[in-house]
Amino acid sequence: MRSLGARQISAWIGPHICGGCYEVPQAMWDDVVARHPAAASTTSWGTPALDLGAGVAAQLAQEGVASERVEVCTFESADHHSYRRDGLAAGRLAAFIWLE
Repeated sequence: MRSLGARQISAWIGPHICGGCYEVPQAMWDDVVARHPAAASTTSWGTPALDLGAGVAAQLAQEGVASERVEVCTFESADHHSYRRDGLAAGRLAAFIWLE
């Protein structure tokens, strides 16, 4: 976006599975955390997990991009779709980008 002339860039990190629920294998945790330490988390039951929102927010901040996070865990909220919670019956989410 900067190469296209954008000077003020901001991001909105929408609802996503939280670090307390996003359990991952230890090898995946090791790989991701080695590159993105802010994503390190542990599930509420004590297993390796990733906090995707924190990881993305840290990367955006490193690039000087302001971000806002919606702190809704899609796994815990019945109002949001979650493949981890509902499997194939889950609805789908979408992402979008726009320029002003």
